[in-house]
Amino acid sequence: MIGHDDEVARRVREIMVDVLDLRLTPAEIRDDISLYSPVIRLDSLNLLQLLMAVEEEFGGHIEDEDIMEADLENVGDLVALIGKHMPATAVRDGVA
Repeated sequence: MIGHDDEVARRVREIMVDVLDLRLTPAEIRDDISLYSPVIRLDSLNLLQLLMAVEEEFGGHIEDEDIMEADLENVGDLVALIGKHMPATAVRDGVA
């Protein structure tokens, strides 16, 4: 059985590929890739778009201050932030 964290990570990577129009497959997105690298190219606008898509997918919400306080350097940091704030029931119930 896939755990909550693994399922969140999988879905976040799928959403990243879609929202950020990445030329990678979700499986190629490693935790240690910098969000600001030429590969991911994250900026404030597409971070907002990405988080909105994640919140819609999982039915949760991340407060602005939690985002501002987060040390988002790489994909793993982003996945951890999202996993911390998304309801486990959304993954178990097949929302994700």
